[in-house]
Amino acid sequence: MTEPVRLTRHADVIAAAQDPERFSSRTSHHLHVPNGMDGAEHRAFRDVVERQMTPELVASLEQMLQTTAREVVAALPRNEPIDAVADLGEVFAVRAQCRWLGWPDSLESELREWMAENYAAARAGDSSRNAAVAAWFDEIVTRQVTAHREATTPGGAADDATHRLLAERVHGRPLSDDEIVSILRNWTAGDLGSLARCVGVVVHRLAERPRWQQRVRTLAQQAPHATAELDAILGECLRLDDPFVANKRVTTCPVTTPSGVTLDADSPVLLDWTAANRDADVFSPGFDPEAHAEHNLVFGAGPHVCPGRDLSYAELRAITVALLAGTDGIDFAPDRTPTRHLPPLAGWATLPVILR
Repeated sequence: MTEPVRLTRHADVIAAAQDPERFSSRTSHHLHVPNGMDGAEHRAFRDVVERQMTPELVASLEQMLQTTAREVVAALPRNEPIDAVADLGEVFAVRAQCRWLGWPDSLESELREWMAENYAAARAGDSSRNAAVAAWFDEIVTRQVTAHREATTPGGAADDATHRLLAERVHGRPLSDDEIVSILRNWTAGDLGSLARCVGVVVHRLAERPRWQQRVRTLAQQAPHATAELDAILGECLRLDDPFVANKRVTTCPVTTPSGVTLDADSPVLLDWTAANRDADVFSPGFDPEAHAEHNLVFGAGPHVCPGRDLSYAELRAITVALLAGTDGIDFAPDRTPTRHLPPLAGWATLPVILR
């Protein structure tokens, strides 16, 4: 198998992300809706996904997200070590996702077990183990789709994201079961771990930099009036320690990138978001949310830019505000060392902290 060419310069990554005709997203034989699609097909399915994440829908979820975040923070002990990734990030990610999708809270433990096995399989690099983990998740999703379909009454209101997805149409027809499962897999299999890692990145930054912790604590007290500044700070935390490492592409013809990287047709490519977000030609040294926001690639770029960006910010903002509103301080736990995820993952695997 040909090793992929990793694009690391900001200009190269932007150019490739914005050029789906020459940098195709069809990199797998498996169905990936809509991430593994191009052109009109991608647009049709992308429209379906975007209808589930409109600004109005995200705004309607904010109270639920805030309530869920306060529940999770309130249940954590004070003045003794906790793991900010597992005990805070994972619990919030799973519970908030279940409530958004209309899945039962009783599913939380199974989803967390799946997340642990998914991490282990990714580290092991064992294709059969990865396939088993994927099959397990597909079974979880299929079970929920079946339950929602059986609970749907003629003319009934679509009151959660799963019901709304079942009512969707593309090219004038209902979505197939495989398409529904693929979309839900994309929303959950990727997003659960991603949100937990985002929480870890933010909490680490706040524990490491007391001045910024105090600034964010002040903004948390002013929420929702300080949303723009708070989101810029969260985005800068993620830019500096990007939990979304890379996305695959394949060239459809010979290409030369803006920095001069020459690629043959059918070359596998990795868009390295982490490296691009630290490109010294674009970003000045240090932590500067306002100056760096315009060029931040945490949620991608181009036609495949993350459609859940607004929802992700709403989730991360809710848990950050709840954490800082519910505590007087966040410190690293003494004598306990945080650990990083090993490739292909990024971010913190464990982050022992003490909530005051």
